[in-house]
Amino acid sequence: MQSMNESRRIDHKNKSEKKMTDYTFSPELDERLRGFISNPGNFIADIGFVHALFAYPLVAVGEQFIVPIEDKSVIPVFTTSEAVATFEQQVTESLTYVNKSFVSVVEDLMSQEFDAIAFNLQPAGQDASNATMLPREHLITFINRYTDVLNKLSDNASLPVSEQYFLMPAFTRQIADGSVSRIFATLSNAAGESFVPVFSNILSFSKWYNHPDFGIPFQASKGIVLTWSLSELKAPRAGENELEDVLGVAVDPFDASEYNQSIIVWQDLASSGTSS
Repeated sequence: MQSMNESRRIDHKNKSEKKMTDYTFSPELDERLRGFISNPGNFIADIGFVHALFAYPLVAVGEQFIVPIEDKSVIPVFTTSEAVATFEQQVTESLTYVNKSFVSVVEDLMSQEFDAIAFNLQPAGQDASNATMLPREHLITFINRYTDVLNKLSDNASLPVSEQYFLMPAFTRQIADGSVSRIFATLSNAAGESFVPVFSNILSFSKWYNHPDFGIPFQASKGIVLTWSLSELKAPRAGENELEDVLGVAVDPFDASEYNQSIIVWQDLASSGTSS
C-alpha cells in the first residue's frame, strides 16, 4: 500500500454564496475505490480499499446532509471533483464541502442509523466506475475483517518468524462430524516436495494471488485467505488441516532469489518452538 503522495494532492478552494469550501482529494483513494468496485470479492482489491479508507481523507458535506434514495437514507461522500460537480447539479441547497475521515463518516452512519455511505452518488439512471454504496448492515463486518488482517501483519517486520502472522491460501469443506477440514495451496520444489506458501505482507501475497498459474485458479475456485501463525497452521484451534503430503512452508517464496531459501520444514518449526 502506498503512502500519501503530497505531489498528487488536488486542492480546491471555491466560493459559493459567500461560503468557502476548502478540501483535498486523494487520487490514491479514488484508484483503490475503482479497483474495489471492478473486482468484487478480490482479496487484494478489498484490503487495498480498506487501507486507503483509513489512510486518506474523504470529501463530504460539512454539515450533516442526507440523501433519500427510494426508502433509504444515505450519506454522500466523494473522491473526485467531477463527482462533487455532478452532485451539486442535483441539489438546490448551498453546501460546504470539507475533508472528513472515514471513521467520522462511519460514526455518523451508526449513531443516526442511516442506511449506507454513498460514494460519488450519480443521478438516477447514470453510473460511474467510482460510484457505489456501502450498506450499513455489511459495512462493519467488511471493515473489521480487513483491518484485523492489516493489524496482524503490521508488526511482522519486527517479529521473529515464530510470532508473525501470515496470509495462507486455503480451501475448506465440512466433514462428516460437522467440523471443518482445510486443504492448503502448495508449491513444489525440483524434487517434487510440497510446501504451503505463506506470506508475511500484502505485496508478497499479491505476487502469488495475481499469478496466472497460482492465484487466478485459486480465486476461480473460491479459495479463502487465512491470517494465521505457523503454529496454527500445524495445530489449528478448530477443525483439521490436511497436511499429510506437505513437508513445511515456503515463506514469501516469490521474494526469494532461490525457492529453497524460502523453505522451512516442520522439524525446524518444531525446534524453534513454533509447533505444538
